[in-house]
Amino acid sequence: MIVAIHALTGAALGRLCRTRVQALAAGAASHMVADMLPHRDLTIPQEAALLAGALSVVLAARGAKSSEFAGAIGAALPDLENLACRLSASGEGRSLFPTHGRYHGRKTRGFGGQIALAAVCLASLALPSGECQDGPRRGKSAR
Repeated sequence: MIVAIHALTGAALGRLCRTRVQALAAGAASHMVADMLPHRDLTIPQEAALLAGALSVVLAARGAKSSEFAGAIGAALPDLENLACRLSASGEGRSLFPTHGRYHGRKTRGFGGQIALAAVCLASLALPSGECQDGPRRGKSAR
């Protein structure tokens, strides 16, 4: 899965969480689910550029201390293992994250479906929410 899509999915899930720790965990869990879907990985420079863009969007929209940003980080972190394996001398390594080994989704040739998923994730970040707009966040009283 394109790591930027993992990050955007984690951000969308982070929006539903009460704390940044919950968001970080939800992001990591979403990574496992998304890895099981058929997908295609890109080159390291492409992945890095897309991830930087996705994290910049979340950072600008919600801030560094938001649960959305924590969810994005949690969802992207497992792919550091993929990066380490791809950069190793042999090009292979033993995967520790559960879905990076045996349960990884089958590869696809195109990535149109991933682009559609990214658009949905971006839209979920942009949707107005009564909790996040002018009032207090996540059920806190305005008294």
